[in-house]
Amino acid sequence: SMSHKIISILCLLLLTAPLRGQQSKIYDADLRTLRMTVNGKACDFPVITLGKGESFDLSFDDLRHDYRRFTYRLEHVAADFQTDEGLFDNEYMVADDSELPLEGYTQSMNTSILYNHYSLSIPNADMRPLISGNYRLIINGEDEDDQPMRALEVYFGVTEQLAPITLSATTDTEIDRNDAHQQLTLTVDCSNLGVRDAATDVKIVVRQNGRYDNAAVDPRPTGQMGQVLKWEHSRELIFKAGNEFRKFEQTSTRYPGMHVDRVRYKDPYYFALLMPDAPRRNYLYDEDQNGAFVPRSDRNGDPDTEADYMWMLFSLEMPPLPDHDVYVDGIWTAHDFTPALKMDYEPEDGAYELPLLLKQGYYSYQYLAVPKNGGPAETRPIEGDFYQTENRYDVFVYSRKPGERYDRLVGWRQGSFCIRHK
Repeated sequence: SMSHKIISILCLLLLTAPLRGQQSKIYDADLRTLRMTVNGKACDFPVITLGKGESFDLSFDDLRHDYRRFTYRLEHVAADFQTDEGLFDNEYMVADDSELPLEGYTQSMNTSILYNHYSLSIPNADMRPLISGNYRLIINGEDEDDQPMRALEVYFGVTEQLAPITLSATTDTEIDRNDAHQQLTLTVDCSNLGVRDAATDVKIVVRQNGRYDNAAVDPRPTGQMGQVLKWEHSRELIFKAGNEFRKFEQTSTRYPGMHVDRVRYKDPYYFALLMPDAPRRNYLYDEDQNGAFVPRSDRNGDPDTEADYMWMLFSLEMPPLPDHDVYVDGIWTAHDFTPALKMDYEPEDGAYELPLLLKQGYYSYQYLAVPKNGGPAETRPIEGDFYQTENRYDVFVYSRKPGERYDRLVGWRQGSFCIRHK
């Protein structure tokens, strides 16, 4: 019945709502190739240490070739990424103005598809964060009628690194042994935080390969020794193991690259047809990049402005999955299950297919099956879950003492784990 339908849609919205708030989001369809790096390394959630002179670099391309004016502003947000109402701008940042012009701008050179490349570093001479925690960076542009519009938003963290974290992984989990899962063991040393009760004033978030949909949010500590919190044999810290990411590289407009079948030109676009992919039945060892993208072009110049855009055609040969939608995932998709990343099933080809207009370069990706009735995306139906897989785990430690007005990010640690057979 209709009321049942509406209720189930509302339940779906409630299920997905808290997870949407943390994602990088591109609102303007002309903006492509959002990249964030710290020390040159691709990130889905950049983290810099307070007071250490570190910065992260953000860039994107605008396929509307006319110059457009973009501005940016910074908001401090809580551990759950909801807006902090209680803080004034000058309490969380030093800035010349609350809204600043984005000045780094270059035009593409000798490309079939013209674009403008914009870049920004945080902190910079005009703006720097003052306190730790989660931040939302909002970039505003103008629409066709020169009216202001939100162009994109990204999130990053500023950490104080006061709470040392130990992190290890095992494949002998509370669910299975050397099979489909990995389980993390953690300790967080809260002695430098001055908290009365670490178990209530400190919370952690753990993410696998930068994903939000399957993150462990605020798992309960399983033990405490003095000011050290422990998570051992915690069922909340069991993750499905997945498989190594797939990859392709396309640097030329004339020749197919790695994992590319052929290249075609049909005015005004270049097309690269990827080799057909198929579901995996076993673990495939590969030095993968867990979803990274690196712009590369066979021309000698700067790939940021000289790499071209091509339609890359993904195809995944398999019977249709009746209960799931299939999405392409990587750091470069912002782990966002938007309609633009959803594959269509083509019965005559017996395959899920998706054309994406992408910048030339190296792409690491995987296929995720998203249950139609809600819940986290699954690796099992297409990639499989294999305990040997190397996965990247990020641990975030937030602290908020009674009376404090914001969530401090007091610790962050990233670790990659893999089981190597002798």
